Amino acid sequence: MGHLTLVAFTAVLFSLFVETEANAFVYNYKALRIGGLIFACMLIVGGIVLIFYNQCARVARGKRSDSSSEI
Repeated sequence: MGHLTLVAFTAVLFSLFVETEANAFVYNYKALRIGGLIFACMLIVGGIVLIFYNQCARVARGKRSDSSSEI
């Protein structure tokens, strides 16, 4: 379900920034800049979440091994 949500979110963002123009090589730099910032923020947040998820998983594995050795 997560992939479907990501595709839907990407489609909505894409539709917000797409404008039909007569000349395909004229860019809306403001929309391009905003889209780039959103993409960069998503990558940064994803990286931070991945780092913290891995650290939390290591801590949880360490606690399980310590508690099982005491029994």
